Amino acid sequence: MNPNNPAEYLIKDLVHKTGLSADTIRFYEKKQLVQPSLRGANNYRYYNDDALRRLVFIQRCRALDMTLKEIQRLIELEQNPEQDCCAVNDLIDEHLGHVENRIAELQKFQVQLQQLRQSCTSQSTVDDCQILKQLESLD
Repeated sequence: MNPNNPAEYLIKDLVHKTGLSADTIRFYEKKQLVQPSLRGANNYRYYNDDALRRLVFIQRCRALDMTLKEIQRLIELEQNPEQDCCAVNDLIDEHLGHVENRIAELQKFQVQLQQLRQSCTSQSTVDDCQILKQLESLD
């Protein structure tokens, strides 16, 4: 870290501050979602507070199961602060639709798993397990 600018972080500092792995940070850098502020003479990458904020932003978006494409779009929108935020709302509405579809899909899985589990209520051997037989069935 540069003692003249305490807002410069090495990747290990970002790892500590965000909880992300160094590989994940490098991946986001490769995808051009975050950029180092400079590369030192020692070939180390130095990141500033903007990069830290961006990583936290990405991390929160990923926690909401947003795709990298959605995150890239939000970043693009953020870089044009004078425009109407309808585009942000539209993106979130679209993502909400994806989440609702995923929840419906998971609820179907839950019902299927419950039915599968109910097919085996007795103590038996694995060889006679109705769950395994149903999963292997060609029907």
